[in-house]
Amino acid sequence: MYQQNKLSVENIKKSPETMTEQRIQQSCFMYFHNHYPKHRGLFFRIKNEGTSKISGAIGKATGITPGVSDMILLIPPGKTLFLEFKTETGRQSNKQIEWEKTVTNAGFEYHIIRSINDFKLLCNDKIKN
Repeated sequence: MYQQNKLSVENIKKSPETMTEQRIQQSCFMYFHNHYPKHRGLFFRIKNEGTSKISGAIGKATGITPGVSDMILLIPPGKTLFLEFKTETGRQSNKQIEWEKTVTNAGFEYHIIRSINDFKLLCNDKIKN
């Protein structure tokens, strides 16, 4: 008899290969919110996509830039980190690679986050409570 494997929240949390970019990003945001309350509001998502042709055109006219990182983390005093979320096998697009070069050449940090553990290590290294 065929048994279908069902994904549950518990399985998703335990199995890194099932983590989507969105799930990794959500987990990191919640971790940051809960562990760094003094820094709430300094870690945020960049909405850089349109949901229709019209909103895409409006977005392009108001500054949407292809390849921009998924999120930005501001660390006082004056440090800016650009974070791109990818699965273990996810790859940057050519536009994302161009954006990484743009911001690193300007002196900013750019990090690819592939797991909640990557994010925790980055936070522990960069944020001094």
